Amino acid sequence: MDLNTLEPGHALVDREIVITSPMADAYISAVGDGNTLYAEEGLVPPMAVAALVMAEAMDAVSLPAGTVHTGQELTFSRPVAMGATVRCSATVAANSVRRGTRFLTLDLRGALDGEAAVEGRAALAIPEADG
Repeated sequence: MDLNTLEPGHALVDREIVITSPMADAYISAVGDGNTLYAEEGLVPPMAVAALVMAEAMDAVSLPAGTVHTGQELTFSRPVAMGATVRCSATVAANSVRRGTRFLTLDLRGALDGEAAVEGRAALAIPEADG
């Protein structure tokens, strides 16, 4: 995907995923969370939901080596049950180039039945090929 063509408001992704136990377990294992509360309650860790939404957005764009995830802001509104279908969406909020680095900001959303479970913004610093 040509990052130069991404204007604010451009929808990068809008798709549904079913969050399975192996997906949640992979996240829990990666972060070393030994808490069994999520499994006992049949819930997906909120940050796992955010990570999966972000992964869907990153699958939509080809980012070069050296890209840095510089920050994010997230709001969690409701729990997500294991096996739930989450609609993942990502929209370009800002896209600019300064001194050989592209700064791309994405608005992210993970929703259940049209109601947000997680919403937020992620910022990326991307080296320009000729920068």
